[in-house]
Amino acid sequence: MINRNDASKGLPTIKDVAAAAGVSLKTVSRVINGDEHVREQTREKVLAAIKAVGYQPNAIARSLRVKKTYTIGVIIADITNSFYSAIVRGIEDVATSKNYSLLIANSDEMLKKEKQYTRIFVEKQVEGMIIVPAGGSHKYLEHLAGHLPLVFVDRQPEDFKEASIVKVENSQGAYNLTCHLLKHGYREIAYIGHIASLTTGEERFAGFKKAMEEHGLEIQPSLVRIGSKTVMDAFRATQEILTGQPRRPQAIFATNNIMVLGALRALTHLGLEVPRDIALVGFDDFETADTCRPRLTVVSQPAYAMGREAAIMLFRQMEGAAAGREITLPTELIIRESCGCLGQFQRQPGKEKIS
Repeated sequence: MINRNDASKGLPTIKDVAAAAGVSLKTVSRVINGDEHVREQTREKVLAAIKAVGYQPNAIARSLRVKKTYTIGVIIADITNSFYSAIVRGIEDVATSKNYSLLIANSDEMLKKEKQYTRIFVEKQVEGMIIVPAGGSHKYLEHLAGHLPLVFVDRQPEDFKEASIVKVENSQGAYNLTCHLLKHGYREIAYIGHIASLTTGEERFAGFKKAMEEHGLEIQPSLVRIGSKTVMDAFRATQEILTGQPRRPQAIFATNNIMVLGALRALTHLGLEVPRDIALVGFDDFETADTCRPRLTVVSQPAYAMGREAAIMLFRQMEGAAAGREITLPTELIIRESCGCLGQFQRQPGKEKIS
């Protein structure tokens, strides 16, 4: 067995791996390149030898040799948002299992940046892309259709239907959450929505509207603010609603975790206590939602599973599968304290969960 600390021999080579494993150079090469026809026992022996000698494959040489870069590009709205970081983790776990690496970029909800990164990824010869699309036209991607595997996740552009997509039941989730509030006597519900041009925003407002109409209630325009992008946007929108009404609304529905944080900041700034003074619910669970006080009632999205499914779908396309597939994952309503009804609520199996 070769000593990986033997500096006299320089960096370990493929020959060192072959010698340590007791196999040919060709067999080592086949294992490194992911050949599925190598016997599992042999593969394990070679991988153990690679680890033992500390061999690092030359990724550039490998990509030139097999005409593959072993990279995929991922464009998301904001990696600091826990929802998107969970999606990326799901993508990464699938990619690394196939010996692929990720190139990750943030669009900051700007179509201009998304286009820029798409161009850069194409120049770097990524073998596929997963995109959380920003608002605006995506016809610029038409020239890539049929040439580069592409999957959208979370949202779908209205003017580009050729690509596959992984999303959640946005309308149903918002409907369930609104119905929960209505069942507990809330009638004047404020709505703090994110960017209107995104399909997620449209679908969640549709679910909210459907629930209100089914309960014989009209949506009050003065209680609706749509178009927030940042925490500060949501902070200002919430303040406008709470200070511009003769009577305070009974509850606030915030449409993603950023909107929830902005609403919470505004409520704290105004000295209002949740849920004593006003109820607050949100679409999207996040790490501190279950640890802050009060704990937040939310619609939970399977972010990791969304990323994982998007990556699986992308790799299938890279292997020859057709584009245009759609996967819609279910959401889950998690009842905590911020809605003001914990302890009074009776669970309906399959729809809501008490946490």
